[in-house]
Amino acid sequence: MVNFDFSGKTVMITGGSSGIGFATAQQFLKSGADVIVLSRNPERNFQKEEGLFTYAVDLNDSKAVNQTFQKIKEIHPYIDIAINAAAGETGLGKGIQEFSEEDFDTTINVNLKGLWLSMKYQIEKMLEHPERNCSIINISSVNGLGGVENGSLYAATKAAVLALTKSAALELASSNIAVNAVVPGAFDTELLKKAMLSQVNGEEGKLESVKEQYKKHIPKNRLGEPHEIASLILFLASGASDYFTGHSFVIDGGMSSRYR
Repeated sequence: MVNFDFSGKTVMITGGSSGIGFATAQQFLKSGADVIVLSRNPERNFQKEEGLFTYAVDLNDSKAVNQTFQKIKEIHPYIDIAINAAAGETGLGKGIQEFSEEDFDTTINVNLKGLWLSMKYQIEKMLEHPERNCSIINISSVNGLGGVENGSLYAATKAAVLALTKSAALELASSNIAVNAVVPGAFDTELLKKAMLSQVNGEEGKLESVKEQYKKHIPKNRLGEPHEIASLILFLASGASDYFTGHSFVIDGGMSSRYR
């Protein structure tokens, strides 16, 4: 594993208390960064440690998001790197006609509006300090690359994340901010487990058979580990190549290589 030094950098991670966000937060902390974690329950997987700052916020509540970012603005002088990893599972597990309007609103609010609001404040903060090289990395999904049976709302938001990322990258190309997306396939996270369980009506005993079905579509024949995405994120945030902006970095064990 490549060792990066993020000493003197401040990293913000939405959805940083579990899955990909949690693994990424851990690696940034080990690399010397100050890490700001935003989540509904931000402390559930963390030990108290130097450089870690947690804020409880529900990205489905735009008023709470606004208030949290105002508080962060008063306390933290910089945001150098922002990882927008928060996502909900409400847009999965049903046919398109079976979703309720509440399902739609919640999925859009968490996966898209919450990400856009976070980016809005992150960009404003980063532009205040043009002398600092900054990076925003949004977490999309291979589900956003095409259609998904029984996952239309989730797929729609993840496709929108890619468009939002590329649009922001174009607008900010001449600034101090690079904007990219990471596009994961099937990774061993709580969110994927919930999606799998929804396919078998919540029967835990059938979970392994669902995992085996997933593996059949992955040339690497395994689920990804969250730390593998975290390593890619740290590379993109390191400034090793400032020429990266507006790109979508697919990491899926080869799963989508047959189709793109």
